[in-house]
Amino acid sequence: MGDAPLPPEAIEAHERGLAAARRNDLEGAEHWWRIAAEAGVPDAAFQLGYLAETRDDHAEAERWHRQAAEGGHDGGMLGAGAALEKQGRKEEALTFYRRAWEAGADDKAAFNLGRVYDDDGKGDLAAAAEWYGRAAEKGNAAAAYNLGHVRSDQGDRAGQVEAWQRAVELKHPQGAFSLASVHLEDGDEDKAVELWRQAVAEFGHAKAGENIAVYHTRKGEPEKGRFWDEVTRGLTAYSPQFETFGAWTSAASIHRQDVLNKALGEGEGEGEVRFNLDDATLTTGGRTYTGITNLGSFSHLDNSWLWAWANPALGQDVPALARLRELREYGEENDIPELVVGRLDLSGFPQPHQAATTMAIAAAALLGGNGVHSCRINEGRGSAYFHLDDPQLPPAEYDHLAAARLLMTATEVFPSDHRLVVRGFLGHYGFSLKMSADVLGGESPQGHSLMVGFTDTGLIKAISSGAGRE
Repeated sequence: MGDAPLPPEAIEAHERGLAAARRNDLEGAEHWWRIAAEAGVPDAAFQLGYLAETRDDHAEAERWHRQAAEGGHDGGMLGAGAALEKQGRKEEALTFYRRAWEAGADDKAAFNLGRVYDDDGKGDLAAAAEWYGRAAEKGNAAAAYNLGHVRSDQGDRAGQVEAWQRAVELKHPQGAFSLASVHLEDGDEDKAVELWRQAVAEFGHAKAGENIAVYHTRKGEPEKGRFWDEVTRGLTAYSPQFETFGAWTSAASIHRQDVLNKALGEGEGEGEVRFNLDDATLTTGGRTYTGITNLGSFSHLDNSWLWAWANPALGQDVPALARLRELREYGEENDIPELVVGRLDLSGFPQPHQAATTMAIAAAALLGGNGVHSCRINEGRGSAYFHLDDPQLPPAEYDHLAAARLLMTATEVFPSDHRLVVRGFLGHYGFSLKMSADVLGGESPQGHSLMVGFTDTGLIKAISSGAGRE
């Protein structure tokens, strides 16, 4: 084609084809792209090759991709190589993949060259390793993962580990699970478990979850095992670690939530909620609040929770997600899987939506502030959860009149350890502790008193709450 400029009408035809494709009018798109391709527009020929691929017409795809490649289109070179491969003409395919590499198609061309040479472990493994390595250097996760298999076939254990470590870094969905198998064979079960956890946390890897469940069950930790066994197919209860964490923060979190709900309820208006993740603001009841953190969302379609940090639709560098890493880091440091696993299937809970709300409120306690506000999104198919930390909202100061109700409500939500609920509540408000076999209480810095009596089985049986100094 040379460097001659394309006719304006050819460019216009190509643009009309793109516009038709955006409307899902593929027949119209093909009509305009044919006009443009015949007039010498390389990308139009490439688009026609792609359409032919969707119809499994490999010969037609090859024809158009070749035309695009002759016009210098690196996608056409890749497409021609793929079409030739599907027709069993691998040597010709290699030629086009090399041309694509030289034209700047980078990791895709190198990956395809590696894959053809690999030939499922039956081909030229040295050449496969070379090209997979080049692709992995440019960030191709699949190339790094396949390189691990090639190194294994070559008997290069160190090279296999190095390649799969790179695959983990590049977020290949099988990278962590495969690397775990190597460490397990080497007798390092702790490292294997760490990698299985990563596989579940980042990709919901079911087999990795099952392996962790077996590990905990063998260690005499059936409830921990139960969590990992259910995590990808429907949790029926929180993990023991989250139950402990939630119990400690529960009563104070409920109080904070009550104060927030009352404050927001005073100006509900039409109930419309708007949020801006770039400005970290939320508007409801005609008032705008700052300092929000987008915690995550609940799907009413499949009853799952998705942390905002694991949502591919969200930009991770926006201000409204900045503090979310605090929750994840706390979960990692304290072995609380609910704060680490990106997507949690809550379908086994009796009330999955309430389970998500409880989890969000408990987790948000780590951020201080005012509490959690949620709203429906996606035409009611989901609910988004936001933590608020705005100085214009009232703080949740200790209320001696509400103390008994808060403690009893908290033990209904987290019933396994009433003493832990009380200790967490007293600690949150700075009470000096007084403890005996059946009584737990103390006095706050403001002079409030709170004494809680327990039964022989550890359940709350009596609460005495006194007002502090004026």
